[in-house]
Amino acid sequence: MTRVLLVTGLPGAGRTTVAAATAVAAARAGRRTLLLATDGTRDVDTVLGVSSGGPGSGPDGAAASGGSGSSSGDSASSAGGGAVEVAPGLDVRRVAGRAEFEREFLSVQGRLGAALSVVGVEPLDPEEITVVPGAGDVLALRVLARAVREGAYDLIVVDLPAVERAVPTLALPEGLMRYLDRLLPVERQAARALRPVLAAVVGVPMPEDWVYDTARRVNDELDALRAIVDAPTTTVRLVLRPGVVALAGARRAASALALYGHRVEDVILNGVSPADSADPAVVARSEVARETVDALCALFPRVPLAQIPLLAAEPLGTAELGDVAGHFGPVGAAGIVADGSAVERDGERLILSLALPGTDRDDLDLLRRGDELVVTVGPYRRLLRLPSALRRCTIEGAGLRDGMLRVRFVPDPAVWMRSSP
Repeated sequence: MTRVLLVTGLPGAGRTTVAAATAVAAARAGRRTLLLATDGTRDVDTVLGVSSGGPGSGPDGAAASGGSGSSSGDSASSAGGGAVEVAPGLDVRRVAGRAEFEREFLSVQGRLGAALSVVGVEPLDPEEITVVPGAGDVLALRVLARAVREGAYDLIVVDLPAVERAVPTLALPEGLMRYLDRLLPVERQAARALRPVLAAVVGVPMPEDWVYDTARRVNDELDALRAIVDAPTTTVRLVLRPGVVALAGARRAASALALYGHRVEDVILNGVSPADSADPAVVARSEVARETVDALCALFPRVPLAQIPLLAAEPLGTAELGDVAGHFGPVGAAGIVADGSAVERDGERLILSLALPGTDRDDLDLLRRGDELVVTVGPYRRLLRLPSALRRCTIEGAGLRDGMLRVRFVPDPAVWMRSSP
């Protein structure tokens, strides 16, 4: 099975450099590797030291004269195209958000062409299409899913945006599936024979079959995306920099990643100043780095931590990236087990435990909604479906201690045990 490594971190921490170095090292070790750049910029081309297209190229690799043509030159990742080999065993693809969105929009518009003409709606020309905010991130997941499905790579390294944008993106498949099920639940799709009767009773036309067929296809695709994100062979490499502010961001990142059950493979601390320096300013920065390391070890007690020294110049090209990769370990053959959630018995109580390292009590909110537990941590929210035993219980209380949330449940006499009449 294809291993997937999601590289994210804090802004300015060097995520693209670490992602590229990881991919270069994996390819040199004999693993067929794809580096997938999801931000649509040419940063990955610059870091790898490859050409980024000819002078006539516009944003996303499209020709400056308009349209959706490919860029000129030997860019590592032209718009809408496939992956390009930049080194033996290493392919790179940059997800061009505009080109991907344009292709998907025109495809949907083509399927709805007849319906649009009936209601007098003029179809949009390619030049009129603009990318909806956030759509590029979703399309990047679709590109990842296609690459995994094709099975041509041993390892796919994904250069994700910063954590505050990456976490909501990775949560989209799960969230959209839930919304879709609320709008068009399976039981309604199954009752096709009753739709004419229901339409006559309520006096409102029921959706046509194509609506449900489309919803089913979308649901299947979202389920495939979620399976990749949740797979035990998908892990996260978290890239940080030393400092008090960065450490606060690391706590938020740890909390958000844990809330959604992502497996952190390792933490990379980039830009660590040497301790053996005669410069007091360098020594002070080294002390800050040491304090940051101690705090990160407490925050991620079971996760390897690697340090990249502060370099005199930014590493560019596969040779220098290979040297950078020497400071951290290779990607494991299989994913590590996340703490996740667990249920244990304590006398008559049932305890639901959920690892939330770095979470502050003031940022945590809990709500029981039917068979779901709504957990909110700062700006992030996840709905967890309760196990069957807990659905027949009521919440007695909850506590957060040492990065572990414990919710106490007690059996509800009204539904826990019912004797036969």
